[in-house]
Amino acid sequence: MAAPSQKDVETLLKLYEIYDRNRDSAIWFLTDLSAKDYESFKKKYPSRSRARAHFATVAGFFELAGILLERKLLNEDLFFDTFNVSAFWSRGKGIIKGMRKDRPRIYENFELVNNRKTRWAKRHPPKVKLKVP
Repeated sequence: MAAPSQKDVETLLKLYEIYDRNRDSAIWFLTDLSAKDYESFKKKYPSRSRARAHFATVAGFFELAGILLERKLLNEDLFFDTFNVSAFWSRGKGIIKGMRKDRPRIYENFELVNNRKTRWAKRHPPKVKLKVP
């Protein structure tokens, strides 16, 4: 992969601003989202609830990032060094897969960006080794 350009850095910083403005949604997604599938999600979180908005905000953020990555408008190394999409995908995938019964393409780029992260992580081992006492 080519070295990041100034435009890559600017794109990443804009994405980070979006993420930072919606930090409450990210925290909710990682700590309070308790539904494992779409049926339980619909029952627990009504369609106009704040929780539904949190879910859509996070899934939409990673959908946008996935589109930018797929179209080579965002540097993969910068993005994956900054964001851990896998933590979010593992929490939301059962819900999203259920949503696809009615909307087959919903959040497909969120899933693709998670798949890319998995491949990227295999090529980029952790920079810091954990030392166990």
